[in-house]
Amino acid sequence: METYPATVGQLSVWHDLVRIPAERRWEANLQFTWDLPDGAAEQPVWDALARLARRHGSLRTRYVVDENGLPRQWLSEDTAAVHEQVRQGTADAAERAEAERRELRTAIDVRTELPWRALLLLAGGRPAALVVTLHHMAADGVAGLIMRDDFLRLLAGEELPAAPGPRELALAQQGADGGRLRTAERHWRRTLAAAPRVSSAGGAGGNERIGATLRTGIPMPHAHAMAATTGVSLSSVLLAVYHRALCAAGDETAHLMFSMSNNRYDDTQAAMVTSLNQWVPLLLDAGTSKPAAPLATVAERVHWKHFGALKHGVYSPAAAAAARAEQPDVDLGYHYNPMLTPPGFPSADRAAPPAVEYYEPARATGPGFYVIARGLTSLELDLRVGRPGWDGPRVRTFVDRVTAELHALSPAASGPSW
Repeated sequence: METYPATVGQLSVWHDLVRIPAERRWEANLQFTWDLPDGAAEQPVWDALARLARRHGSLRTRYVVDENGLPRQWLSEDTAAVHEQVRQGTADAAERAEAERRELRTAIDVRTELPWRALLLLAGGRPAALVVTLHHMAADGVAGLIMRDDFLRLLAGEELPAAPGPRELALAQQGADGGRLRTAERHWRRTLAAAPRVSSAGGAGGNERIGATLRTGIPMPHAHAMAATTGVSLSSVLLAVYHRALCAAGDETAHLMFSMSNNRYDDTQAAMVTSLNQWVPLLLDAGTSKPAAPLATVAERVHWKHFGALKHGVYSPAAAAAARAEQPDVDLGYHYNPMLTPPGFPSADRAAPPAVEYYEPARATGPGFYVIARGLTSLELDLRVGRPGWDGPRVRTFVDRVTAELHALSPAASGPSW
């Protein structure tokens, strides 16, 4: 059985996976529900999924753990077996919510199973949608969108060749990218050496789990136009808003931030189905974000700090873990994941007043303070908090400040509605 090394993106997922309690391993799952075209038939749907697995090696990969406890890729070439394992059968579309919940909360063991599965939802006996559940070792959020687009093309009868995958990427990373990995390691060590310590940034209190979804009501074309008035990307504008809200909600003067890098900046990786995401550290302080100054005047400074960090988005997870182990009192940081459609992506949404929903998040593992900026048609911010010192009132202060910042930049954010 021939195996191959894992990519640094896969190793990053594995590093987090081994720390998740066994009963919560389902939290490594991602899930997408793909609506099917009118008139789709059941067998062509399954056939298109089989061809999708033939195109993307990541969907035919299990992982063998070596003597060092690290995963190695093992690709199956038996597409019939792949087809049978991925196919989970059918369910009634009227029970969609329960089917999605059940599939999401059923863990995938990537050592013995393929890292994804699909459940077909039927409405009136006809295919209506697919519930696709993926392990994060196989794909990230962008890869899920690539899979959907390829699936629809295959379902329409288009022929697609095999695509480059993580096997080829891993071999390249172990060769020419060695210098890049060493530079990224130096970035980690420098950043952590200057970062706040736990005692100065952790605060008191328990680990209350709080979730919030802020629907800004701002259509994405408007959001990008809003960012253009500052001269920098929407991603960096939202990071500046995030950090200024942290400053407003506490008395820390500096914060260790972690931004998600999607690492899809060249043609060979832009359309690759695998997990490329890695967290990149950067430091932001009140002097940079200037909470009392107009946001537009400081967004550029935040942007270039953000850009400088993202240059180091590909790194060895083992080296990052070693850097952390050398400084165990470094703060755990504040995490940021922008998932935003680019300028020019169409949106039929209209501007609306903002609204916020608070809840207890189902996921109990992962970052202690996590903001996901989602932008498909309208801009939404998801917040998950499980960090000492952050209770309900402090989280509300944070959310209120984010809303106020966006309102100041955009007439579409027309004031709180809660």
